[in-house]
This record gives sequence, structure tokens and C-alpha cells, in this order.
Amino acid sequence: MAKAKLEGIEALNKVLKIKKNNAKKIPDVVRKHGAGLSNKTQSNMLKQYTGHYEWKKGRGKVFVHPTGATRRSAVVEITDSGHTATVAPNTKYFPYLEYGTRFMKARPTLRPAFMREAPLFKKDIEKLIKNDS
Repeated sequence: MAKAKLEGIEALNKVLKIKKNNAKKIPDVVRKHGAGLSNKTQSNMLKQYTGHYEWKKGRGKVFVHPTGATRRSAVVEITDSGHTATVAPNTKYFPYLEYGTRFMKARPTLRPAFMREAPLFKKDIEKLIKNDS
């Protein structure tokens, strides 16, 4: 027989008892921080993706300028009636840029942006809960 243990039930009860005014503000907070995550990710990409050298037959090493496709694809998508914000660059090669390969070092952009935006999001949600009590 499987057992489940719930911890932090008091905090959950507070969240579930949010007044209607504050509950209506949650999608605004999600939108705000989703946009912030997208902006910070794109800003990081401008700094990280500055081009690279590639071997061209008959020409040797040639500098290749960035196209900006990955940066343009990193837009925010709001779903679940404004309760979910998704920022995910939609190029096939984005994971290679973010995590690197054995041939190239990682150039992380999304994770550092998330690590900066997450505490700000949490702080705003906690404000809504505290104002409700």
C-alpha cells in the first residue's frame, strides 16, 4: 500500500484561500515574470552568441556571424488562463548551445535568466499571499 505525506499544509491552505482580488492578480504576475524571463534570456543571447569560426573547404577557418534565429525564437507563451508562462527557444540546436557538446563549450542563456527571475516571481507571489492573510 502506498502512503503519501503532505508537508506544508498550512501554506497550501493559505494559497487555496486567496481572496478573489488577489487570485485575479496571479495571471498578471505570471505575465510580468514570463516577459522578464524572455527579455533576460534574449539579452543573455546577445552577449553569448557572437559568432564562431567554421572550416570551409578551400578557404580554411572562416568567421560565421550569428543569424539571431535562436534569440528571435525565445518568446514567452502564456497558457492555462494566464497561470503558466513558457519560454523555450524553438531551434533544433538550442540544447547544444545551452549545454555544449564534446566539440564546443556550453553557452548558457536560459538557465542564468531563470535563476535571476525565479526569486523575483516567488517574492511577488508571496506578497499576494501575505496581503491576503
